[in-house]
Amino acid sequence: MPTVTPYDIKLALEPLFTYFDDNFAIMKRTLTDASMVMVMTRLWKEVLVAIESLLVPPLSDKPSTQKPLNQQELDVVFKWLELLYDFFLFRDEETGEVLGVPHDVLKSPKYHELVQLNFFYTDTTDNLIRTSERMATATAQRAQQQRNRLSAPATLGAQFGGLMGTTSMRRTKSIMLSRNIGTMKKAKEEKRKEAQADPSDDMILRILRMRPEAAPYLRDRSRQKERLAAAAAAEMIVRQSLASNTPRFGANNLPNRR
Repeated sequence: MPTVTPYDIKLALEPLFTYFDDNFAIMKRTLTDASMVMVMTRLWKEVLVAIESLLVPPLSDKPSTQKPLNQQELDVVFKWLELLYDFFLFRDEETGEVLGVPHDVLKSPKYHELVQLNFFYTDTTDNLIRTSERMATATAQRAQQQRNRLSAPATLGAQFGGLMGTTSMRRTKSIMLSRNIGTMKKAKEEKRKEAQADPSDDMILRILRMRPEAAPYLRDRSRQKERLAAAAAAEMIVRQSLASNTPRFGANNLPNRR
């Protein structure tokens, strides 16, 4: 296979960069800066999806006819990702100021999935299966912990409303509002960081779709997911049923006093 130079790799993207530049120039004259960044962000998501499709097939329980890329092809695709990242970031050449999409938006969970994909892509099938099994176990444990939290008994104050609880609830809301907003933002940021840090089991399974010898494992994992989904759905129905039948004591059902 002929050697591909960095110039060749960049040259392949020149028509795309020219197309983007022409259209971005038009949008720059007609859109606000915020709208411009929003459009570029949406386009960046489409770019990531396109690169992803070059690397792996969609998720399925069946083997795929898509062939994995060889090492040189893989290097080219990830060099494209690097070049496109810099293009959408768009730094001012003199000041270094970011004029395009900010770093934290470009480095989305999907971007991190692709970066992690490069790490796993050429690993052996046995290692990928072991990694997938560990991820599946960790995911099942987190799901169980979440179900345990959701099924915990409600506090006394949450169950008793009406005359006794309304005043207290209002006072609590007014005191905790700003604190809750900060907590929600922090939880959202932690969830984002977790999504960026943890490898994706689905990505591993998509790599395995291109490995014919992994067909039995794909089939077994699909059945396992179906069982877990069915169990979670049944548990949710039971929990909703119990919640709807729980008596609530308030102004509407206090005993009449004559």
